[in-house]
Amino acid sequence: MKAIHTQDERRECKRFRVKPGSSFVSNAHWPDKGVLVDISKGGFAFHYNSEVPWPEVSDDGCLVSGEHDSWLKNVPMEVVVDRIVSCGQDKAMMVRRRSLKFGQLNQQQKFMLECFIWINSSGHC
Repeated sequence: MKAIHTQDERRECKRFRVKPGSSFVSNAHWPDKGVLVDISKGGFAFHYNSEVPWPEVSDDGCLVSGEHDSWLKNVPMEVVVDRIVSCGQDKAMMVRRRSLKFGQLNQQQKFMLECFIWINSSGHC
């Protein structure tokens, strides 16, 4: 009999929850910040308030900042999904979730990512 695999078991990298309110995503072409929800060595997801999707990010246009001056920038990434996760009354407060995956990271970027996860995570998802 074959084992049934869950979503987490199919993932290449373990996801880590981010401490609530500790880490943010910003973009030079977007006025507001997103709140980081989870992160892994393969990518990250964040929530933001908007009726329209966050603009496509270039490698140098996105900054992820966290506690104790930890940050990730100039990291290659691509959008996996951007979807609505909740709507307030009359759609006045639409919350979206954007998931991104990292491209090929160099050794320094991998080190910064591991440090960022260690400093800002609150455990596995």
